[in-house]
Amino acid sequence: MPLVVEKAWDETRLKRERLALLQKQMQAHDIGALYLGEVNLRYVLNTKIPGGQVFVPAEGDPITFVQERDLGWVSQQGETRPRLQGNRSEEGDRHDQYRPFGYGIAGLMEECGVSGLPLGVDSLETGGVLALQEAGVRLIDASVVMEQAGGIKTDDEVSIYRAIGKQYVHTFSAFRQAIRPGISENELAGVVHAAWFEAGGEEISQLNVCSGPNMNPWSRWPTQRPLDASEFVGIDFHGRGSGGLRGDASRTYFVGAQPTTEQRDLYRRGYDYLQRTADAIRAGRTYADVLDAVPEVPGTFRVLLDNYHIFHGIGMSYAEVPRVDRKIKKLDTVLVPNQVLAVESYFGEMGSPLAVKLEEMILVRDGAPEVLSGDVPYDERFIG
Repeated sequence: MPLVVEKAWDETRLKRERLALLQKQMQAHDIGALYLGEVNLRYVLNTKIPGGQVFVPAEGDPITFVQERDLGWVSQQGETRPRLQGNRSEEGDRHDQYRPFGYGIAGLMEECGVSGLPLGVDSLETGGVLALQEAGVRLIDASVVMEQAGGIKTDDEVSIYRAIGKQYVHTFSAFRQAIRPGISENELAGVVHAAWFEAGGEEISQLNVCSGPNMNPWSRWPTQRPLDASEFVGIDFHGRGSGGLRGDASRTYFVGAQPTTEQRDLYRRGYDYLQRTADAIRAGRTYADVLDAVPEVPGTFRVLLDNYHIFHGIGMSYAEVPRVDRKIKKLDTVLVPNQVLAVESYFGEMGSPLAVKLEEMILVRDGAPEVLSGDVPYDERFIG
């Protein structure tokens, strides 16, 4: 049955506040403009435009560049122009095809009064980079201002993440109900795809389904391997919901009915570590404070656990700031309310096929965090 999630956010306000946050960061970093591709375009315009780009001045309204066939519907979102670069299928000098793009963007920066300032870009083909350099445009990486603008979620984005949590419950529940000996990892991945779109999800950014020996080392991508009774199967799922926001959660389930003592112990270790780590993440605490509160882990499990973040931000893309692991150097950064994080737990020993992967989405608050994915089912046989 399709999942109906109540819409508790305002799309127009979401778009307005995102642009204001981004332009505030641009001005703080003396960036004249940004030229952004599809994912970050979605952040700015709250619209999905395949193949589109957006020019964002430090002040004023964005300008969207699209294929001519998309001008009609995209123009309803604001000022829209045809793409500047030439068609890649055209014959001739590729550099000549990109030259109008380079000088066009340089002219646009002059028009906005920011021609002496750098242009932040996120993803450009080599031809576009060379054309901009030829036109005298100084380029910098846009990721810093994008992450700082999106790192603290607006109230509308928090509402969307609560909806994503409900969509995750629907999707993971369908995954769990489909588990049986003989079903393949790929078949389970198909169940996830169907359930996510049934829940109103926008797209799937990443889906890992691993079973048995594919869990350690974590093999990531599903295969035709059939599940056996007496083994674990894990899922790590990144689904994009409203506003282009991306969720991130993991669960592990037992396929059969008679887990071993070793399997029970491993699951419990992973679960307890995850719960205690998540509870330590609170507004006002520094990264050092959180690291001090993270449970000690036996060395046999630390090797593989340390391949993952302790926690990382989520938003428009995977592993945004803050990104905290055992190797981080800057420890005095303070956590603040409305950061949305994924807390990771992977427990397995080198050389063993057994592993348990668990991950939770949380909202940072002044007290205990709100667990956005808290109703996503665990295998209760291991934690009761």
